[in-house]
Amino acid sequence: MECLEQLLKVYVISEIHYVECALKEKNPMMRMLMEQCAIERSNFLLDIWHVAIKESDEIEFSELYAWHNQLYGKNYLNMMVGTSLNIDLLDRKALEICHVMIQLDLPQKLNCLLIEQATKIEASILAKAHFRAMD
Repeated sequence: MECLEQLLKVYVISEIHYVECALKEKNPMMRMLMEQCAIERSNFLLDIWHVAIKESDEIEFSELYAWHNQLYGKNYLNMMVGTSLNIDLLDRKALEICHVMIQLDLPQKLNCLLIEQATKIEASILAKAHFRAMD
């Protein structure tokens, strides 16, 4: 599933970038939104792990840790995405991939998860635009 791999990469980058943006943000409402978006990205990655990658109820910590290293790399705590990336472009790319995947013949649980994420991404795009317009 090449689309899923691309989506996971976009989500990892956007999660880290949302954390960076939240740390730098001066507007408290925008900072809370950035924090919430980072948490949603992290939760989605874990949901994908449970729904698409490791479907069994018995999960070994070592397996999850190996997958985490594969996604984030071993030097995760020192990773910085950089300010040259536009968080809105990352969200639009994630939304585009979600919409493509929703059209595919995927298991129902995964499809529902993608629909939920598409809705959350659209909401965060609108919320960011609203907060920016208030400044």
